[in-house]
Amino acid sequence: MFAIKKTFSWLKNTRVSLLVLLIVFLGLVGGYFYAYTKGFRFGQQAANGTRQSTLVTKKLESASEVVFLNVGIQRVDKIEKNSKIPGTNVTVPMSSKKAIIILNYTAKFGIKEKVSVKQVGQHKYQVTIPKYQVIGFQLDENSPYELYSASGEFLSYSTENIDTGKAVTDALSDKEQAKYLEAYKEQITQSAKDYYTLLAKGFDSKAQLVFTNRN
Repeated sequence: MFAIKKTFSWLKNTRVSLLVLLIVFLGLVGGYFYAYTKGFRFGQQAANGTRQSTLVTKKLESASEVVFLNVGIQRVDKIEKNSKIPGTNVTVPMSSKKAIIILNYTAKFGIKEKVSVKQVGQHKYQVTIPKYQVIGFQLDENSPYELYSASGEFLSYSTENIDTGKAVTDALSDKEQAKYLEAYKEQITQSAKDYYTLLAKGFDSKAQLVFTNRN
């Protein structure tokens, strides 16, 4: 009788132990799948994790831009900075920092306003071209920007570092591009005439154009 009770007690304890083990096992499996669905595997981020991006539209406007001329430009800027003696405009000797930046890009020039076309006779049209503007630029695909060299003199540790990023931004500003626009104005004008003459010939093969240029 004692042996039967002992055996029953052992079976009961064994079932309890198995039940506990089963609960623990199910808990581990459930935790694994929960972690897996969250993009983690045992504390490590899964290779196929997610990425969230936020896009904010700050400006939306229609544009009717026409590019008349693309100019390939290689610009070399030599930049130098040095320290001043506090309270004066006197340069600290041997404190100079220098950098040479090479920038390669294509500047785009044209118009952003509509051209006025008026028929003034048989097969004769007057075309008024608005002021030329900087349409934009495109950095060179292979070598857009290069810090050619950077150096500092013996006491240059006290001199502010050269901000090469700002130098590139300044070089691409509309103010700087306007200088090239002025230099290539004749080429832009010729390109504009060729462009509108070709368009006019498309609907009137005998078209003669008279250009009025606001530039």
